[in-house]
Amino acid sequence: MILDHIEGLELIDNKADEHFDSCMALARLGEGLWWIYREVAQLEVQAQIEATRDNVGVALVGGVLANKPMGMLSCAFQWYAVSACNYAQLVGWLANRNTNSAKEYVQKVMPRLLNYRNKVAAHFAITDPRRDNEADLAASVMTHVVYIQGRLCAAALTPVVKNNGSEITVSRDFSWSLTLAHERLTPRYWPGGPPTAYQALRVPPGNTTLNISWSDLVGDGT
Repeated sequence: MILDHIEGLELIDNKADEHFDSCMALARLGEGLWWIYREVAQLEVQAQIEATRDNVGVALVGGVLANKPMGMLSCAFQWYAVSACNYAQLVGWLANRNTNSAKEYVQKVMPRLLNYRNKVAAHFAITDPRRDNEADLAASVMTHVVYIQGRLCAAALTPVVKNNGSEITVSRDFSWSLTLAHERLTPRYWPGGPPTAYQALRVPPGNTTLNISWSDLVGDGT
């Protein structure tokens, strides 16, 4: 099984059964990432048509963005970043069986998505600061999706914080286009097109058994 067509990373065939659930996770993540991409791409095409009609290159609020589901778009960028990083880190781990190598692999193949995942999608930096300045913290909760030159982008609009006569800007640029990111990842992971997730359950051999729990359905759910 080819894990990364560009890096040439593979999962040896005789290991596929051993990592059945990991392979299923990749298939399901891949299918989900493609679904998010198609939903955002459809909205992006609508914005492109409206922007061309009105000769708009950049829209921050209103205009070509006025009738777009901004809550859905904000969540879509966050879902995509978290899921894509999970996908890549699992690929890196399956290829090397090493946690550090897996994390380094994610940093190599999707640095902007990883930054966005760490500072916005996994949790807002303002709630758990780590080497972040004032602008970084403010930017983490600015979940605006804007239109720039044909693409819907996240983290492109950032604050400049004035403090004692000086200006503090974000310490790193992690603006990104979801559709562009997906199109760049496609030849790496899915050159044959969208993967198909499958519905299956396998109990590993040996002493492993499975439990099912529905405790959250009982009581108040807290």
